[in-house]
Amino acid sequence: MPAPDDQLTKWAESCLHANHLNTLVQREIAAGNLERARELSERARNQAWRLFDEMIAAGGKKPEGYAEPSED
Repeated sequence: MPAPDDQLTKWAESCLHANHLNTLVQREIAAGNLERARELSERARNQAWRLFDEMIAAGGKKPEGYAEPSED
């Protein structure tokens, strides 16, 4: 069953947000602000995992060979 339009829109916005965070990370790296780049990168990583989890909860299938990340 396809996801409802409002959920698809939320996911699309989430993708754009993650892309924007990546743009900011690249700018901070270029400016030599590595601590800020790390903070932004962590926000993007968390955003990606939230999106992944939401899509799986909505019925998406985990990619073949997928393994849960380790705590290390």
